[in-house]
Amino acid sequence: MGNIDTVYALAFGTPEEVVAETRRAIEAGIDIIAPGCAISPLTPNRNLRAMVETVKSLSS
Repeated sequence: MGNIDTVYALAFGTPEEVVAETRRAIEAGIDIIAPGCAISPLTPNRNLRAMVETVKSLSS
């Protein structure tokens, strides 16, 4: 598992970048949307929320 970049997207990206990367993964047919490997303690909660909310909005 793990297809959302934990460094450039989640830790240091913007929520908009996280949404874009999450959308790309879903559109590519990825069934499990998750961060790759470990999540840095530097990761802002807003970026994790952006990933989760994007999945929820596209799967309903």
